[in-house]
Amino acid sequence: MDAKRILSIDVFRGLTIFLMVFVNDLMPVTGIPTWLKHASADANTMTFVDVVFPAFLFIVGISIPLSMVVRLARGERSLKIGKHIFFRTAGLIILGLFMVNSWEMEGDPMLISRSWWDLLLYFSAILVWNRYPRAEGARLRLFVGLQVVGMVFLAALALLYPKGEGDIIIGMKISYWGILGLIGWAYLLSVVAFLLFKDNVGALIGMLALFVIMVTGLQSKAFHLPPFLAWFDSQVFHLTHASITLAGIVFTMLFLQKSFTRTHKQRMGGMLITGLFFLAAGFFLAPVGGISKIYATPSWALYSVAICCFLFPIIYWLVDVKSYSRWANFLKPAGTNPLLTYILPYMFYAVFGITYLGGVLNNGLPGILRSVLFSLFILGIAALCTRRKIILRL
Repeated sequence: MDAKRILSIDVFRGLTIFLMVFVNDLMPVTGIPTWLKHASADANTMTFVDVVFPAFLFIVGISIPLSMVVRLARGERSLKIGKHIFFRTAGLIILGLFMVNSWEMEGDPMLISRSWWDLLLYFSAILVWNRYPRAEGARLRLFVGLQVVGMVFLAALALLYPKGEGDIIIGMKISYWGILGLIGWAYLLSVVAFLLFKDNVGALIGMLALFVIMVTGLQSKAFHLPPFLAWFDSQVFHLTHASITLAGIVFTMLFLQKSFTRTHKQRMGGMLITGLFFLAAGFFLAPVGGISKIYATPSWALYSVAICCFLFPIIYWLVDVKSYSRWANFLKPAGTNPLLTYILPYMFYAVFGITYLGGVLNNGLPGILRSVLFSLFILGIAALCTRRKIILRL
């Protein structure tokens, strides 16, 4: 890998998180163009908003070879790497499930209000997943104690969750993995594929093609699995998301390694040609399931990867080639502290609600401007937290 850090990766990640905050805050706003909303499941199209989540999956994939190669170069044993992968995946899935149950909560939990339940959830997440500085003795015990307190709070919140009505005991349940949970599953499948083949780019491209073929088959009405494999139908979403992340891995292996491309021009040209390939693949697979983020169709995934392949070289040219990076300074907290930046809005909503200003600022252009300013506000809070060493890592 390049000795010099590729700054465009951080900028791309920061821009993606900024847009995730923006489009989430924009959801309750009415009277805005349809391209600022998720396309409906059966619309057979995609909007700008439908590309934000796959863009983050793509950047997760880009980062996997960069981080894993460093670990392998340090001589880390397979057990230590496996432990890191397990805890990162588990953390994303657990936090994702808590967040989904928060959104689906009916009524107030036991003993505390819903707002307090939400606030304690994100406060606990910070305690558990904060990147504490290296320490010894009493300081180390303090940091471990804070993590334990966070875990105890999460267990208590699960017990306090509303249990349903009458004799129907439901409690927290898995109805949807949530954005973080879906990222966790995509990360797991992709990082395992990378560790199986490592520097064998051809094999990784083959795995990507296999994932796309499997998703296409599972979403085809003409294809039927035998009964003993029927459970595999429910995995189509994970395979689609993992294919996007795996595309990010291949992207890094091809264009962000010196061994494959030597000049900036070669890199950017290859990125654009790869984007055209994914664009063509998405076009020819559109008859299978159409284009739908909700259904996680192969065309949606391939079109999203193509857009990322077109967008990344623009940022790469500005930041790494021309060194025009000052314009992206406001994105730094989101790029270096993405998980905290993602959950900060939900802490705000727990106190003030999703329609926190109401009236004219929840409609049309004023609502759009409100969401832009809110997103910048969240990045400012994330920057302040980052300076205070509150940095979440999974």
